[in-house]
Amino acid sequence: FKSKKNTILKFFKLFFAIVLSCMLLDCANSNKIIPHPFGKLVWHDEFDKKYINQNDWTFDLGTGAPVFEQYGTSSTIFIPENFPKDNFTVRWTGKIKIHHSSDYTFYIVSDDGVRLFIDKNLVIDKWIPQPATESSGKIYLEGNRSYEITLEYFEKSGGEALIFGWKSKRFDKCLVPNENLLSEKNQPGLTGRYFPNESFKSSSDKEIIVRTDSVLNWVTSGGWGNNELQYYTDSNDNVRIENGKLIVEAKNQFYKGSEYTSSRIKTRKSWKYGRFEISARLPIGRGTWAAGWALPTNWEYGPWPFSGEIDIFEHVGHEQDLIVSSVHNIAHSGDVSRSDQQGKSYLKNACNSFNLYALEWEKDKIKIFVNDRLHLEYNKNNQGWERWPFDQPFHLLFNIAVGGSWGGLKGVDNNVFPSTMEIDYIRVYQKINNAN
Repeated sequence: FKSKKNTILKFFKLFFAIVLSCMLLDCANSNKIIPHPFGKLVWHDEFDKKYINQNDWTFDLGTGAPVFEQYGTSSTIFIPENFPKDNFTVRWTGKIKIHHSSDYTFYIVSDDGVRLFIDKNLVIDKWIPQPATESSGKIYLEGNRSYEITLEYFEKSGGEALIFGWKSKRFDKCLVPNENLLSEKNQPGLTGRYFPNESFKSSSDKEIIVRTDSVLNWVTSGGWGNNELQYYTDSNDNVRIENGKLIVEAKNQFYKGSEYTSSRIKTRKSWKYGRFEISARLPIGRGTWAAGWALPTNWEYGPWPFSGEIDIFEHVGHEQDLIVSSVHNIAHSGDVSRSDQQGKSYLKNACNSFNLYALEWEKDKIKIFVNDRLHLEYNKNNQGWERWPFDQPFHLLFNIAVGGSWGGLKGVDNNVFPSTMEIDYIRVYQKINNAN
C-alpha cells in the first residue's frame, strides 16, 4: 500500500510539474500578455519567431501604379527635365518595320488621350482624358516594308502613362521592339516632340523639346495616390524580424525606377470591431511618413474613400513629435484636419522609445488612444454609411512611405536613411459576442 501511495504521489508531482512548465512556456511565448477588460484576445503577433509568418501576413508591392505585365517593366521617368508635368502634348514620328504580311493589332495604354496613325490611316483614336486605359486597333500590313507612323499623346493632369504594343498571328501581345521602330535620324525608336501645351504649337516663351525615345513604355501614375517616392518590396532589406521586433526599413536605394525602397506589410486576417494594440517605435528623419492603419477588406461601399479608412497613427519625420490619427469616409477624406475626424497629440519620445497605440472600434463609436490617453473619438450618431462605413471587416497595415504630399512637404533628407519603424507586438481583442 505504501509503495502504491508513493507511486501516486510521484504521478501527481510529475503532473503538476508538467502543467507548471506548460504555463510558464505559454507565458513566455505570449510575452506575458495581460488580459484586457475590453474583451478576449483573438489574435496577436509577438514577433518571437525567426521569420515573418506568411500565414498571417502579406504585402503590397510596387509603386501603386497600374501594372501591365505583358509589356514588361515600365519606366517611371517619362517627361524631359524641367518640362511641364500637366497640359502638354507629344508627337512621335518615324517608321515601323514589318517583316511578315498579316493583320496587326496595335495596343496603346495611355493616361490621358492618344491617337495612332500608320501609313496615314487612323488606327487608334481615344482623344479624351482618362486613367491608364488600354485601347486597340487593327490594320493589315505587308511584310518586308516600312510604314510611316505617327503617335500623338496629350496629358491633362496627374500621372502619365504611354505604352506601345502589338500582336499578330505570328506572336502574342508584347511591347513593340525598338528594332522595329526607326526615328527620323535612323536610330532605333521614334522621334518625340514635346509641346508645353495641348495644341501641338510652338511658343516663343516655352521651348519644344525634341529627342529620340528608344522605348515607349512609361507609367508614372504611382505614389499610392499621395505622390510618394518609394517602391514597396517584401525583401529582407526592407521588412524582417530582428531581436523580437518587426522591422520596417526605408532605404535610399534605386529599384525599378524609384529612388527609395520600403515595405508595406498587412494582415491576412480581418476583423469587424475590437481593440487593436500596437507597441511601436517610429522612424526618424525628414521625408519619412510612417503609419499603422486599417482598410476595408471587401470595399463594400465602393473604392476609397467610400468604404472608409482608419489611421491608428501617422507620423512624418519633419514633425517627429506629432502623432496624428484620423478616420476617412466619403463625407470627409484626405485632409480632415478641420473636421471631427482627426486627433493630434505631441509625443516627445515617439522615435526613441516604444509607445502604445490603440484603436477601440465598436458598432457605434471609434476611439483611438496613445499610451492609454484618449486621442480621437468619432461617433456614428445614427448617420448613414456616408459618414459611417465602419460596419465591415478591416485589416491592418504598417508601412513607411518616403516623400509624398505630407511626408515630403519639407523635402527628403537622404542622410537619414536607412530609417526604421520597429513594432514590438500587435494584439487584437474582441468582445465575446463580436469574436470571430
